[in-house]
Amino acid sequence: MIKWLVLCISLLCCAQALSAPVNVLVGQNKPPYIRLEAVSGYEIELLREVVRRMGHEAVFIFVPNARIRSLLESGNGDIASLQPNLADETGLFFSQPYIRYQNVVITRSNEELTLQHPADLAGKSVVAFQGANKVLGPDYRDAVRLNQQYSETVDQRAQVDMLFNNRVQAIVLDRNIFTFHQQNSNAPAAVVMHELFSSTLYRAAFRDPVMQRDFDRALLSVTLDAWYQQLQLKYFMQVNQQLPNKYYCE
Repeated sequence: MIKWLVLCISLLCCAQALSAPVNVLVGQNKPPYIRLEAVSGYEIELLREVVRRMGHEAVFIFVPNARIRSLLESGNGDIASLQPNLADETGLFFSQPYIRYQNVVITRSNEELTLQHPADLAGKSVVAFQGANKVLGPDYRDAVRLNQQYSETVDQRAQVDMLFNNRVQAIVLDRNIFTFHQQNSNAPAAVVMHELFSSTLYRAAFRDPVMQRDFDRALLSVTLDAWYQQLQLKYFMQVNQQLPNKYYCE
C-alpha cells in the first residue's frame, strides 16, 4: 500500500512538472505577430503551440526588445525571442529559427522610384522601424547616417499612414506588418516593395540546454504539421515562413 502511494505521488509530481507554466519573454505590440490586447498574433500562437507540445503552458511577458536578453540572463524568464549576436554570446542556448522577418523598402507606385541598393535611399524622406539602422547592415547604416530626412519609430501603423498620406517617400518595415496595416488603412495606395535586405531569423533563447533541445523537437513537430501552414494563412494570407532547420531532411 505504501509503495502504491509513493508511486501515485511520483506520477502526480511528474504530471505537475509537465504542465508547469513556462515564462516566455517576447516584444511588445507588433501586429500581426503580437497583439497585446488579446494576447494573440502569429508569433504568440506559434510559441504557445510549441510550448504546449513541450508539455507546458506558455505565460507571455511583454517587454521592450532591448531588455529581453538581460531579463533572460538574470533569471526573469525561461524562453526569450532573440536574434543571436554570434560575436557575443554568454551562456545562452539558441533554438533553430522559428520566425522569419523580411524587411523591405516600400514606396508609392506613383513616385516611380528606382531603389536597388540601400545607398539609393540617401536624400529621400524615410521612416523606418525602431532600430533599423542597427540590424539592416552597414550599407543601410551608411546610407541613412547623414540623411536629415530619416527617422525611426516604434509605431508601425503610423509609418504606413505617413506613406499613404504623402508625408514620406519611403518606409522600411517587415512585409507582413505592412500588409496588415495596409488592409486596415482608410486610404490605401498602390505601392512597390523593394527587397533590398536579407531575411532576419529569430530564435528562442534559453539558459537551460535541455529545454532548448525540447523546444527544437516540438518546433520540428509543428513545422511538419498542416497546422503551421494554416496559421500563416490566418495571419499573413500566404505561406512565407520557410525556415532552415538542421533537423529537417527533404
